[in-house]
Amino acid sequence: MNRTNRLAAIVMALQHGHETAHSLAEKFEVSRRTILRDIQSLSEMNVPIIAISGPGGGFRLMEGFVLPPLQLDPVEAATLIFALEGLSHYADTPFQEKRWTLMDKIKSIIPDDVKARMDPMLKQLKHDVPERNYILHHLEPLMACIPEQGWLRMLYRSASRQRWLTICPIRVYASAGFWYCEAYSEEHGKQRLFRADRILDITPVEMLESQQLAEQAKRQRSKPKSPEPSPTRVTARLSYSGMIEAEQDKHIGERMTEIAPDVWELSFLCPPGEWAWAVRFFYRLGSEAEVLEPENLRCEIRKHAEEVYQMYLTSNNNRCSTR
Repeated sequence: MNRTNRLAAIVMALQHGHETAHSLAEKFEVSRRTILRDIQSLSEMNVPIIAISGPGGGFRLMEGFVLPPLQLDPVEAATLIFALEGLSHYADTPFQEKRWTLMDKIKSIIPDDVKARMDPMLKQLKHDVPERNYILHHLEPLMACIPEQGWLRMLYRSASRQRWLTICPIRVYASAGFWYCEAYSEEHGKQRLFRADRILDITPVEMLESQQLAEQAKRQRSKPKSPEPSPTRVTARLSYSGMIEAEQDKHIGERMTEIAPDVWELSFLCPPGEWAWAVRFFYRLGSEAEVLEPENLRCEIRKHAEEVYQMYLTSNNNRCSTR
């Protein structure tokens, strides 16, 4: 970011509220001294910046000062359009209609010369989001509940059954083409993750009952927990294809080191509750990964492979006998 753009960005940051020299320096990736020089330059340009001294001090704009609208440069315009296009790859979103009207509005205010320089950038960028087929009937009530820490009852269809659960939504996010809700579940007594498209029905919980549920959840969280067993160090060697697969996991994706051309080593601590996942994960990678330690993980993967082998062997013998 050149200095002219940074000066404008500082004013825009101050329009949103109080900032310190340190926070501005981190935001724009420059030194604190550079920010202080920029503030001095803005003051000399008659931008009414007020300096606040003492603990909690910093800078803010004089009340009522508003920066005139600024034109987006090609990179900024491309960034905005690219972010909006990411939503278009999801089968449904909480902003289903608005995402298209907003896209059209933004494109209509971008000058032709900026569009001409922006379009080639967008052609080089792509969102890799798996195609899904679902409709989100109940995402908006979840989102509306979060700011007030409200409670809901939902009819949820898991992989094996469906039942009513009482939840306090905490956050909603999108990943791999699906929308998820992280919520405290009264039935489970802890936070759980729910797929939003598997919610079949939702009913609000009355205020008094919500307060009672919140108190129960608070007591449950404050209960002393028995110490969990220590996590186990897992080390594996991966091929290039195995590395690509592992890289997509948010927990272990940054735990790899290239130790030779097209050979990576993955090392991480596996909590006891994730042991079954580790067995499935490395079994799924097949010959693209080899677990080096611990030995009991190697044994479980081998046992799993033998069970699958026997299943196909039996199936093949039965087919041969019926011919």
